[in-house]
This record gives sequence, structure tokens and C-alpha cells, in this order.
Amino acid sequence: MKSLLLSLVLGLVCAQEPQPEQDPFELSGKWITSYIGSSDLEKIGENAPFQVFMRSIEFDDKESKVYLNFFSKENGICEEFSLIGTKQEGNTYDVNYAGNNKFVVSYASETALIISNINVDEEGDKTIMTGLLGKGTDIEDQDLEKFKEVTRENGIPEENIVNIIERDDCPAK
Repeated sequence: MKSLLLSLVLGLVCAQEPQPEQDPFELSGKWITSYIGSSDLEKIGENAPFQVFMRSIEFDDKESKVYLNFFSKENGICEEFSLIGTKQEGNTYDVNYAGNNKFVVSYASETALIISNINVDEEGDKTIMTGLLGKGTDIEDQDLEKFKEVTRENGIPEENIVNIIERDDCPAK
């Protein structure tokens, strides 16, 4: 009887645990950068390489690739980038852009992606970044709170979070 009760209690506890979010491969498509956090604000400031305005992400599990399309601005001029990254162990992706980047989708829902990235630039300097991407310009409060939590977990203070959507005047795709 005790084992039956224990099984029932464990079943209820497991049922109440947060379930894994949607598989990122199912979330390929249009994504817009809303917020970026960084351990180095210079990397995400005006004319900086990681002030990126994402347009789409396509995850290709079969080929172990990720396809990124985004804009970056220098002196007010939008430059489009299309990059291909390679899937590594643990759903980590390697992408070459302004050095070497290793990123992982830390959280995914139907309306938001939170990405954690480690960049090692050409000088060997390491920068930790997080990004909140949305399907449009409106971000759900719970997604923004989750982004702030992931950003803090990566050792980035909240004052190092930049609202990117307000700066995005690059062409829509």
C-alpha cells in the first residue's frame, strides 16, 4: 500500500514539473530580435557586431546545420548576413561571425526563443551574450522574465540588457 501511495505521489509531482518546451527544430522560421544581454556592452552597442536584427532561423536536424539571416548596422547602414552554423553535441551550434560563436537555445516556446552565446573574438576575448527573439514585435511578459532569468544565470547583470527592437529599422524579410 505504501508503494502504491508513493507511486501516486511521485506521479503527481512529475505531472506538475514544468514540461520541456517545444523542440527548436519545430520553431524554424521568422524571428525578430527583441533584447540582447552581454557581458561586454561594447559588443551590442551602436555600430557593434552583435547589435543584430534577426530575421529568420532554420534548424536542419537532418544535416546538423542552422541557417541564420540577420542584419547588423554600421554608421546607420543595414548590412544583411546569411550564415550557416554546425550542430555540435548537446544541441550546441558553432557559427563563425566576428570570431567563433557557440550558442544554444536555452528556452523555446511558440512565440519566443532565448539563445545563450559565447563569442571568442579575433583577439581571443570572450563575451557571453543572451538574446530574446520573438515571432513579432510584441513579447509576452513571461518570456521577458524568463530571458532576464537566463541572462542572470549567464552572469550578465540586467543593466547590460539592451532593447534591440527599438533600434531595428532594417528591412523586413
